[in-house]
Amino acid sequence: MYDRTPPKIQAIAELTADMVETLSEHFKTYQADGVVMIEVTSRGLWLQHPATGTRQFLGLARLPNKLRH
Repeated sequence: MYDRTPPKIQAIAELTADMVETLSEHFKTYQADGVVMIEVTSRGLWLQHPATGTRQFLGLARLPNKLRH
């Protein structure tokens, strides 16, 4: 049976063109089985290396409201 309830939004990520380019350039390094995991944090988006667990800053499209002038 098809669930007709709207899906619950878990997270929204905003990406700039530069962030998409960085993701494309580093996709092979950070992918596992053809999938890249992006961590969404209050300090931006991060790529996590599947083998080492190290992270690379992908970017922050907009400053949080409390930091805007």
